[in-house]
Amino acid sequence: MKNAGKIMINTLLLTGASFLMQTVGVSFNVWLTARMGSVGIGLFQLIMTVYNLAVTLGCGGVRLAATRLTVESEARGESVRKTVVTCIKYAFVTGTLIAFALISLSDIAAKYWLSDMRSAAPLRILALSLPFVSMSSALNGYFTAVKKVFRYSAVRIAEQGVKIAIVMFLMSRLLPYGIEYGSIAIIIGILLSEAFSFTLLIILYNTEKKKYREKAQNSGLKRILHIAVPDVSGAGARSVLLTIEHLLIPKGFEKSGSSASQALSVYGNIHGMVFPLILYPSAILSSLSSLLIPEIASHRENRRDSRITYIIARVMKITLIFSIGTAGIFYIFADGLSYVIYNSYECADYIRMLSVLIPVMYCDMTVDGILKGMDQQMYSMWYNIIDSALCVVLVAVLLPKFAVKGYIFILFASEIINFFLSIQRLMKVCEVDVRPVKEIFVPICCIICSSCSVSLLCTLTGFTAIYTELTLAVAIVMTAMVYVLFLYGFSTLTREDITWFSEASGIHHLKNRCVNA
Repeated sequence: MKNAGKIMINTLLLTGASFLMQTVGVSFNVWLTARMGSVGIGLFQLIMTVYNLAVTLGCGGVRLAATRLTVESEARGESVRKTVVTCIKYAFVTGTLIAFALISLSDIAAKYWLSDMRSAAPLRILALSLPFVSMSSALNGYFTAVKKVFRYSAVRIAEQGVKIAIVMFLMSRLLPYGIEYGSIAIIIGILLSEAFSFTLLIILYNTEKKKYREKAQNSGLKRILHIAVPDVSGAGARSVLLTIEHLLIPKGFEKSGSSASQALSVYGNIHGMVFPLILYPSAILSSLSSLLIPEIASHRENRRDSRITYIIARVMKITLIFSIGTAGIFYIFADGLSYVIYNSYECADYIRMLSVLIPVMYCDMTVDGILKGMDQQMYSMWYNIIDSALCVVLVAVLLPKFAVKGYIFILFASEIINFFLSIQRLMKVCEVDVRPVKEIFVPICCIICSSCSVSLLCTLTGFTAIYTELTLAVAIVMTAMVYVLFLYGFSTLTREDITWFSEASGIHHLKNRCVNA
């Protein structure tokens, strides 16, 4: 239970920080959308597709390598300090090489990939951040492995604050010259905040490394490459294909009859407004997924198969219950969320359609983290490549004919196929104990009943006739509470689950201390 407690406590810390950053991020995105419009956000998102490809290649799988090798070095009595330093050096080299490549290819990318020369200058500025992003990724892996997530989370929050402050300062001065200058304002904020974040992380690491004594060290680079190359190969190939896919999307919309500005607007709506919203609650699962990697790697190193099975069963149950409930809330309250957050109903239909996909997306995050902890990154690589290659073909074929409907179909096909392949692999390498009736069918029925009953009650009373921040928040909280009560009533959520959560999170011990005091 000690390890379970550490997982849960660190998950809660990381989740709290993630929710705070995502809350600020979504709010900031609303602020940007109000000033740049969906067309400006669409242009910025296109620039970021190329940058995200560069980040993927520049980080070189170093985060996963740093996490796994730190855990393994501690277990084998090797030098953790030398392991981390090797990872940082590797990150600096890969980040710098990709930065030079992006600077050299920025004009070509702007002209032939993005079909907009306004994106060349932003790409060159973004390239300067790549060494900082890559080295920060190595330190992120270290802090995750040693379960010092609070320090890393505090740095990320500070980074977010610095970025927002810089962007808000520059936006008022640059945006009047055009939306491309608005993008530059955001990009300068990203660059300076990444440099700031790395500086803080390296200071924190220097205070940590003093506790590690010099020990024998096995071949560092070889072990890094064993983990990083498959990860970066899969992520890189997928990112290349994903970049091609995203570049084809606006062009596909144009071929379907939309103008260039309309195509950017639709693209901006889905990727700049809807996806950040429906992925917002996933902070708890992405945090848990990242923390599962060192935990499962440690149990795998010590051959504790029963503990791995126990952790997987608990985490999959939590993921299913949480994701199904989240999907129901987004589906029922799509209109209110669109109006309250973006001050229009423009995104409501997209939110409602994509909410159905939430359980698959969230479960895929969890399964991906488990597979990486089980040293199955090669299979994840191939699954990601297959998924992305299929998407590119479907985008090229379906978008010119079916436009938005075709793209929604592509999103569903992509996520479902990727998850199916991943869960099949997980079931081959370890035991996966999922009870379909209690953990899938019953939660679906419970969220339908709770969402519909609360929605009907609000409609009859006129409580949400005109959505406001308060009425929407109250309606969502009421739905979540009724959902939990239904789960408890149908024994899907049991007293044993609540006791486990209480003990794992430390709440039980805190309560006993208060009583004894």
